[in-house]
Amino acid sequence: MLSFVTIALAVVGGVTADGMEGHLLAAKEFANEVVVSGRDLTVKYTLYNVGDSPIVDVTLNDEELAAGSFDVVSGLTTVKFASIAPGSNATHSLVVRPRLQPDMKHTFSGAKVTYKPSATSSLQVATTSAPGYLMVESYESFARKSSPHFTEWTTFLLLCVVPLGIPYYQFTTSRAKYAASA
Repeated sequence: MLSFVTIALAVVGGVTADGMEGHLLAAKEFANEVVVSGRDLTVKYTLYNVGDSPIVDVTLNDEELAAGSFDVVSGLTTVKFASIAPGSNATHSLVVRPRLQPDMKHTFSGAKVTYKPSATSSLQVATTSAPGYLMVESYESFARKSSPHFTEWTTFLLLCVVPLGIPYYQFTTSRAKYAASA
């Protein structure tokens, strides 16, 4: 089964002649395996600074999730970080509820990231990795595939009692009858 978690990272940022600017890697991934219409979807953003200096004035903005196709349950679609130290990362999680048509493919795009590779650099614009085309399932279809089916299993077990219980009862009564006569 195709995993819906995007592991690819988008490499953004530049290097000056002295090599002392920050390099930003940005990822957008879904914590859920399946996108279900009307059910919470957790989106995780991770920003990595793999450069030699802090990245400053970082703004992450996911306009796609702020649009009308999604209801924000918790978190912010726009978040700002003052700086990200070299060799560290910053994460942000957002929970949304899709209002998309079920059983259709939807294109999930990357979020927009603006930042300065160093305190003296100009503002740069980048995009996180994009999860891409994903199928949006209906809630009924998802529930049918993932529910534990307690009612069906209980009915099955009760129906198994009759064909297994009658021969077992006859066996135990006949064994007791022969044991008493012997």
